[in-house]
Amino acid sequence: MAKAAGLAAAFAVALLAGPAAAQLSADAQKTYSDFRNLAPHRVFMLAPNGRGYSWAGAPGADPSGAIERGLKYCEDSAKAKCSLYAVNNVILNGRDWKSAAPPLLPLIGRLRAEPYWENKGPQAAAGLIVWSHGYMGGKDATASAPQPQVGNFTAAGYDLYRFDREWIRDWPGDATQLVEAVRKAKSMGYRRVVLAGQSAGAWVSMAAALRGAPVDGVISVSAAHHGEVKDMRDVSVARSEWQQIVKGIKPGPRLVVVNFVNDTYDVGGRMDDASAAFAASGVEAIVISNPPGFSGHGAGNENAFGRKYGACIYDFIETGTRKAPCS
Repeated sequence: MAKAAGLAAAFAVALLAGPAAAQLSADAQKTYSDFRNLAPHRVFMLAPNGRGYSWAGAPGADPSGAIERGLKYCEDSAKAKCSLYAVNNVILNGRDWKSAAPPLLPLIGRLRAEPYWENKGPQAAAGLIVWSHGYMGGKDATASAPQPQVGNFTAAGYDLYRFDREWIRDWPGDATQLVEAVRKAKSMGYRRVVLAGQSAGAWVSMAAALRGAPVDGVISVSAAHHGEVKDMRDVSVARSEWQQIVKGIKPGPRLVVVNFVNDTYDVGGRMDDASAAFAASGVEAIVISNPPGFSGHGAGNENAFGRKYGACIYDFIETGTRKAPCS
């Protein structure tokens, strides 16, 4: 359903005070902290002789696309060979990135561990965040990148899994299986489970909460399930089904619901519906409606959205604290 744009390449380049080394300089550490708060696949590079450092992000089944793009940019900028410092959340310490690939944790129902991602398992992790991608008509979206706001959770020690659906054939079955997977994750020992998704992935995350999934939080960005408005035969169906979801969710999980101006999948009025429903039910929620500076169905894919809203989304889901700009 959703034409979810993957993480576009993003770069940050600055001068280093001294030669690039395994121990990052203060400036490089600041940029590396920003790097850690964004989603995979991502790679952090260091240039020799104090010329600079850079990072890049890209979607894909593995980090190779981000590595190829990032090294080219770094070496074109530094006019010298660059080295990989970290790939996703794995610091290489001189190792080849493929040989340093962490083992994949086992499936949790239909959930699979994010590839080339160092997960700790239910006993050691702070929690589990489950990314659900949008539906891309005619394309397999299972290699698409998570949106950047998941990075605040992974940087805080959450494991990262995916609820992937190549096609949507059994919508009620998908929602039910997501509920079952969350219950299994909790039974395995994950202390907290957060669902996060975009478009169809946001809708199925909300539907799982409606069906009683024992989640601690849901992050719903540009939820959609009925296609673009121009293709709908009756827009009232999409809004009515949305109203059923937001009215039916019971207090327990904290919810963040986001929508952007100029979303071609949005029938209108849904953020007002959500605000009214949550106020009536007592569900703890933040509704971010048409945040300035962001436009379109895929606006949540932008790193700028993660940088601006990622921290306050994390704080609310974790502690219920309402901070600007979320508040």
